[in-house]
Amino acid sequence: MRQHPEAALTVIRVATAAVFTAHGFQKIFTAGLASVTETFMRTGVPLPQLTAPLSAVLELAGGLLLLPGLASRPLAGTLAALLIVTHLPGLLSGPVSWARLEVPWLLLCGSLAILIGGPGLSVGAGTGAAPHPDGAGPRRRARAGSRRNP
Repeated sequence: MRQHPEAALTVIRVATAAVFTAHGFQKIFTAGLASVTETFMRTGVPLPQLTAPLSAVLELAGGLLLLPGLASRPLAGTLAALLIVTHLPGLLSGPVSWARLEVPWLLLCGSLAILIGGPGLSVGAGTGAAPHPDGAGPRRRARAGSRRNP
């Protein structure tokens, strides 16, 4: 059976981006930044006055950029760090239910998969930065006067 790691990474990236986008939208437009800041204060997130709006904007904008695969690795690393900063204090403060952890855990795993494996099939894949699917690398034109033919 033929494997398709690029397609798998694409599915992970799009799903992770969609959830981040929805959470950022919810923090800004549904719950409101004041409510998010209060929640962050209550759960012990450091610098909640700064972390809450930063989290909301990064989730919304980062999710929207991640959808087509733009700046995937830096965004995935930033979003993974954001998840750790905003969820670790709650974990350290006492028992936490799995229901409260499952979405952040999946977002962290998705972010790390993108950070490690890349964006999969994306808008930026045509830039030559992505490896060729067969591992041979992009074809290069032979220089004038070269004995190699492309």
